[in-house]
Amino acid sequence: SVRTCYVWAHATLKPTSPSPTCYILPCPPPPIDHPTTTFQAPYFALVPSRARAVEPGLILVSPPGVARFWPSISSGLSGGGTFESIQIPLDVAEDEYVSRLARIALPAGAYGYLAATSTGRIFRLVITSQAGKHTLTARLFSPQPSSSSLSLTRLFGIGWSAPAPAPRPEPGNVVTLVSSGSVIFALVETRIQKWALSSEELIKETDVGEVIREAIASGVGIEDLEGIDLVVESENTLVLLVSYASSASQDAGAMVLDQYEYGLRRVYATVRLVSHEDGWRVDGVSVVPYVANAASPPAHPHLSLLAGGAIVAVLFGEVVVLCARDTPYHERLVLKSSTDRLLGLSSLPSEAQMLLMTSGLMLKARVDVDRVKKFRVESLPNLLKATLKQAILYSPIPSNPLQFILPPSPLLDGDALMHAAEETSASVLASDPEIVRPNHDLTAQLTARKERLSWLIGFINDNGALGKMSQRSRQRLATDAEKLYACHQLWVRLNEHIDSGAAHSLIIDTIHAFTAAHPSSTSTQDVVRDFFKHRVPDLGRLLVFMVEYLGQLGSMGTGGIGALKEIGGAVAATLQAALSYRAYNIGVYGVDLPMIRPWTSRPTVIDAVLKLVDTASKTATDSASSSSAGAKDVENMLPELATLLFACIQERLDWLGSPMAADEPGSQRDRIELEDRFSQLRPEVLETLRLTNHLQQALSLATAYTDFPSLASLLLRPTPYPPSANPHASLIKDYRERYNHAFGREVVRWCIEHGEARVLFAEEDTWGPYMDEVFADGADRKRQQPESGAMDVDGHEQDEFNAIAWVNDMGRSRFGDASRRLINVAKGATEVGQKHFMLSLGKLAQLAHLQEGGAVDGSLLEAFHDGLDFIAVQEKLFKDFQSALASLRGKQKQNQDAQVEAIVRTKASRLRESEKKGLLSIFKNHVRRILQRKMLSVEDMVDVLTLKDNEETLGDYATALQLLLREEDVPDIRRVSAFKRVWCRVYNHDDWDAIRQTANITDAQLATRFRGTALYHALQAILPVIRSTPQNEMLPEGFDLDPNQCLPVPLMPETSSRFPGMPAEMVGELARDFRAESTNVERMRLDDVYFRVRELALEDLGYEEH
Repeated sequence: SVRTCYVWAHATLKPTSPSPTCYILPCPPPPIDHPTTTFQAPYFALVPSRARAVEPGLILVSPPGVARFWPSISSGLSGGGTFESIQIPLDVAEDEYVSRLARIALPAGAYGYLAATSTGRIFRLVITSQAGKHTLTARLFSPQPSSSSLSLTRLFGIGWSAPAPAPRPEPGNVVTLVSSGSVIFALVETRIQKWALSSEELIKETDVGEVIREAIASGVGIEDLEGIDLVVESENTLVLLVSYASSASQDAGAMVLDQYEYGLRRVYATVRLVSHEDGWRVDGVSVVPYVANAASPPAHPHLSLLAGGAIVAVLFGEVVVLCARDTPYHERLVLKSSTDRLLGLSSLPSEAQMLLMTSGLMLKARVDVDRVKKFRVESLPNLLKATLKQAILYSPIPSNPLQFILPPSPLLDGDALMHAAEETSASVLASDPEIVRPNHDLTAQLTARKERLSWLIGFINDNGALGKMSQRSRQRLATDAEKLYACHQLWVRLNEHIDSGAAHSLIIDTIHAFTAAHPSSTSTQDVVRDFFKHRVPDLGRLLVFMVEYLGQLGSMGTGGIGALKEIGGAVAATLQAALSYRAYNIGVYGVDLPMIRPWTSRPTVIDAVLKLVDTASKTATDSASSSSAGAKDVENMLPELATLLFACIQERLDWLGSPMAADEPGSQRDRIELEDRFSQLRPEVLETLRLTNHLQQALSLATAYTDFPSLASLLLRPTPYPPSANPHASLIKDYRERYNHAFGREVVRWCIEHGEARVLFAEEDTWGPYMDEVFADGADRKRQQPESGAMDVDGHEQDEFNAIAWVNDMGRSRFGDASRRLINVAKGATEVGQKHFMLSLGKLAQLAHLQEGGAVDGSLLEAFHDGLDFIAVQEKLFKDFQSALASLRGKQKQNQDAQVEAIVRTKASRLRESEKKGLLSIFKNHVRRILQRKMLSVEDMVDVLTLKDNEETLGDYATALQLLLREEDVPDIRRVSAFKRVWCRVYNHDDWDAIRQTANITDAQLATRFRGTALYHALQAILPVIRSTPQNEMLPEGFDLDPNQCLPVPLMPETSSRFPGMPAEMVGELARDFRAESTNVERMRLDDVYFRVRELALEDLGYEEH
């Protein structure tokens, strides 16, 4: 310390020996009037005694130049008051102070003592003895005048020139004095002085600052270069410790901002200098892996050599840095306590041992030089692994003074750190005996391993090295820790099961079966403990295997509720333990969610948990077993299993939706499939929870996953109406107030989809605004649909919503909206009466809208008229067919098949006799639907109108053509085919061979025959339409076809699209019937009569033929 010096013999000091003899001597106090008075401890030098049995002497020199000398330190046993004291003659005016004291080896085993100052002067301290009294004197270190030179001057007179005087040293602070044989080297700032010890002459002085700057970074960005310490490696080689501030980024970490980012930290480096001509050249530069921070104690670093210079030791205030000369090896010894200090380091240059003095104890350290010399860059992960291993083994020991640390961030190799950390973590999982002490008590062993992993991540965090690790590496460490924690919980659960008195454990059976199916090289007789000791990474596979094993037990009839409780409960608890540990430690490991392919949500794990949920659900809802105590326990497991299932699925969805997963093939498809699967599973699982009296847990899960449709379903079942009778009415109100539209819209949807719209209208003031939103949203979605005629997935939902929306609109006097919705709803109506009502009401609503001043929607009114006309046509057919049933008697009147046959017999005799089985079959189906009061499609209606007997109803062909003309919902290709079938039947209606028999008839009579044909009546109906159509508008293709244009028949795929689900044989029958119709038309060769009939129709209509 500043006031007291303590001396003891360390060579005899052993850990088991008693305290050594300590000599206590007073330090020289600084003069009060000296300007450089500081609290710095004095410099010291031991003075060896020639007699080995006598204690050595001691020289203490304070910075202000006060020197004390004790011939023997033994006086320290009695206070140390007897000493020789002198004042080194310093230049007070220059603020000169002593900067270094060195003991120099002299020939014949003697020693010299030199004190250097801040102005560059060197003093020799001389100890003389006379009559047993020792005297200490100080004189300036300077060359003596040459006696031969003086003699020659006297001899030859004034003409003789004396030799040139020795060079004078430049003034400056002497940082270091070291000796090498007969010379000494002084480091003065960045200058190296070489002195002859005997003559005290300055041999040379070289400023090495510039060559060092060039060697470090070609001189770029190197500022404030400072020489700190110097040691001699060999006769022509020096090792210099320098520091500098850098304004350029260096690979070795030169550019490092301090923790407050206010400035640059200093970078330390060792420079190997080799004598070259009259100066020095740089043989190598090695950055010292040390960066001071705000907590670093102030200290002047010192340099020492070990093993002949193969290793350089740099002593800082709180750390010793070891750097190899010839390999990239470096290591640091750091004190654990922030109040502890490294007071000194001593070593013999030829040996690989060193002594370290701290505030409280002395340490001896040895370096394995052979291993250091073999160290390569590839060995860095092993070195870091060794550091990590030491950290987790010895850091917890209170008596250990050293803190194991990693190199500072700028110098730390991230890849090597990740490799080392992952290997260390894997070693802990595998119970590596070098890291984990063998222990038969598995609970204690698992606890120790968990502590090892905690120390590992804590060590990395304490060193600020987590940022060097990739997310993948961090997550690997986190996964190891959570698997070990989960294994510990599984082991605890297994022990509790056995300690409860169970005679047998299915978990033990499962582990044995798993080990047999997946053998390991570490297996011993204790298979269970082997798994927990050495196979923790296989935990995920084991849990999946446990569920499979449970299924095997069930298939063999040996499972049951007990097996489900034990195995299912263990799987759920283990997975939940892993997830909980991950959530709690996510910040410790610096994990950014989502996890990368997390083991807890692999498809096999999700499937396993889903199997447990299904099995537990069946057990809980099975009326035969639901009353047993075991079933109640399984029922109570359901909320935990459901929560776990949802968490696993959501975790995988998060991963599949992450940018990192987007690059993996098939991830997008997997995500969509899993989302669909989750949307189907979630309502089922939540409903099961409700049915098993776990409504609150179901509501919590639905809320957590923002599943408002399920939330509405849970609260509206089982008694939605009347609302006052719903036991969850208050909860519905609370959720509506909390989530407003998100929840309210789903209540509306549920009520509509489940036929409970009365709930909404019973509380119209509450649900009215939400109904408006839902219906408006449906209308927007419909407007966004492409005009392809294809039905979207929400088509059925839109029909259901419109079926209620028009009621809401009518009640709010929105007649225009109501009429638009009614026309859409009517399109989906299947009952004649229902459709008639909707179209009639829609037309009235549109008229009411017009009466209130609304804009006229001509196309909408026309749609209502067309719809009502269509119903009129079907009603006319119904009445016509009813007239054919008068001949039926008894039970035949009630038999629909008999009714159909009677209608076919009387109203479609030609079809019945034609043996067109396919057409006859579809005609019967259409007739049956007419009798059932079911709505026909336009295509079906056209078939009925054109396939029945039309001798008295020739206008029905024209009606069929007009229906197809107005229809826009039928695909174009099918509408063209329908037109062709109508025209074929028009041409086939009449006996053209008989009509064309002109013998003995007049032209007038022939014209009368033509006017009685179906063709004439059809042309009479369509020609006015054609003539009235503007030229810029196109009539649909097929509306007007001559006998040649109507011959092509529909292809079988087209027919299948019209009749979905029709057997292929029936489609083939229809194809044959269509071909028969066309063949008959073609056989009749009607070109000549067609044009004559067309002329007659034009003439009768008063049109001129174009």
